[in-house]
Amino acid sequence: MFDRAIIANFARMRSGTGGDTMSEKAKLKEFEEQLDAALAALPSLRWSSTSALHIASELYEFGAFAAASEGADWIDRGYAILSSHFVAGKEGHEADTSCDTDLQQMIADIAFAQHYYMLREYLYYSYNVPGAMHWSFEGDRVEVRFGDKSIPRQFFTVHNDLLLGSQYQFRDFNHTDEIMRLLKDEPEGVETPNMLAADPLLQEEVDLKLAAYFSLINLDSEIDLGGYNYSDFILVYSLLLKKALYHRYLARAQNAVGAIYISEQDLLDGIEKGLGLSPAIARLILKDITYDRDAPRDRLDAAYFSLLREGGPEAQIVMRPHHFATAEGLVNILRVIGQRRPKTFLNHLSNEIGSAFVKRVKSAWEAQGFICHSEVPLRDFDPALPDIDLMVISVEPTLGYVIYLCELKCPVPPRWAKDQLKVLNKDSVSKAFRQVETVKQFIKTEDGMRFLKRMLPKEGHPQFDGFVVTLSHLVITSDNAGMFFGAESTKVVNFRTLERLLRRSDGDMHMIQHVLGTYAEQADNVLQTTMVEVDVGGRTVAYEGVTTSPLLEFPQGHWRSDPELPAMVDAFVADGLHPFDALATPPPDMVVIDQSEKGGSSTE
Repeated sequence: MFDRAIIANFARMRSGTGGDTMSEKAKLKEFEEQLDAALAALPSLRWSSTSALHIASELYEFGAFAAASEGADWIDRGYAILSSHFVAGKEGHEADTSCDTDLQQMIADIAFAQHYYMLREYLYYSYNVPGAMHWSFEGDRVEVRFGDKSIPRQFFTVHNDLLLGSQYQFRDFNHTDEIMRLLKDEPEGVETPNMLAADPLLQEEVDLKLAAYFSLINLDSEIDLGGYNYSDFILVYSLLLKKALYHRYLARAQNAVGAIYISEQDLLDGIEKGLGLSPAIARLILKDITYDRDAPRDRLDAAYFSLLREGGPEAQIVMRPHHFATAEGLVNILRVIGQRRPKTFLNHLSNEIGSAFVKRVKSAWEAQGFICHSEVPLRDFDPALPDIDLMVISVEPTLGYVIYLCELKCPVPPRWAKDQLKVLNKDSVSKAFRQVETVKQFIKTEDGMRFLKRMLPKEGHPQFDGFVVTLSHLVITSDNAGMFFGAESTKVVNFRTLERLLRRSDGDMHMIQHVLGTYAEQADNVLQTTMVEVDVGGRTVAYEGVTTSPLLEFPQGHWRSDPELPAMVDAFVADGLHPFDALATPPPDMVVIDQSEKGGSSTE
């Protein structure tokens, strides 16, 4: 076991009198070594793997119920860091789940591991994105603060979307009290009349969760994931999700909180009996959704999993019901396939997800009355030009048209820093900005103007022959809200934020433009950070993190549903006003089109 004082002395000896001359990267590498050494010194890593797994799983479930979902996030991060030991099957001290000393030690080790998780994230950002984090090394104190505002904004946005999206998704679900009543005095796992009555209510919750999770693939899809179909996976996952919800409700109703330990054979038998799937197929699915001794070898992050397999002879599968019931399991299987079988992901999933993403975003705009064209080719003008993924046209009764030319990028949403940094790859989100610039230059040409006129509604503007068209460009992603792209002029929005904005806009393009233009400032004003301290090898490390912040919801618009809108337009025309009046203060990328004579056009 490492002695923390020795580690601290070793660090001071290494830095010596020349410590101030060390490069930033050298200081980071030295700190990373200290951090790894402090993690390796945790006492629970000397325990039996299975024993540590059981205690940590029980603590997670207890913490989730004692402090609600947000309160368990830190436990989950620490749990993920220690999971490779939990499943390793190593011999060691058999800790006692009833022993307060053992519990306190595991709490302390998980707490350190969650600090390790966050500091590891910050190290990855720092190594790959200059200026992402600000590090200060002064004697025995290290301070880490956000250097790039887009990083805390991303953390805030994802969490904000999750909470507001969940509220919207479950706005009509009112069966919680009824399920609790039905299960209050029921024996666990016995098919009583009350349990059977609760089953369809649990299934309704399962269906709502599946609809909310990121996947985009049809639930009945026969896409091959590597020996089993996506629809097979959905069947198994749904069964396990209902099981997790059942145990979660039972724990609340009977104050019986805890993890669930399942024999794989019993689980395979239940899947065959309940779903009709062969044990061979079920075993493949369980392999991909369970973190076991092979997962670290495949470089899979434990954060992708809600099920862990004991490494000992019994090799039971451990379920944390609360975790399984709240984690987005559909996106996790995509992450696992992408890492474990990249060719399968590329050949069977990548294009399917991309096409479905375009359709989903397009439908969100269309639901608010906008005209949309997807995958618009520009090859007729120049074979080197990219397609426009989505063109959104808003008919503005007193102006003309507002058009958004959108680039859509749909990498699988990330779970941790290495995933997040992939957006910087040349074929990922970073590519969208180059494509936007290419399209911008094209639109300024005569061919670009002809293309623009061709895409406008053929029936013409409802009020005017001459009108104004304003152009905006937008990058829409599966998750990224501008993280690492703060210097770009083109706005970036993730589809969950966009869907909520569109839903609340009531088709008001002015509101949409305002929110997209000011979102970064609004989020920065709302999100709150705090400094967290931890001892690492005798050094005090203080790092900045995003803490609980007020929710940022968009105002509810009333535009298309406003009964006075037609009268306002009529009054505008009757007063002799005209879209060209807007030319006194033209916005960027304004185009003037006059079809009253020769259909000429010009750009401002």
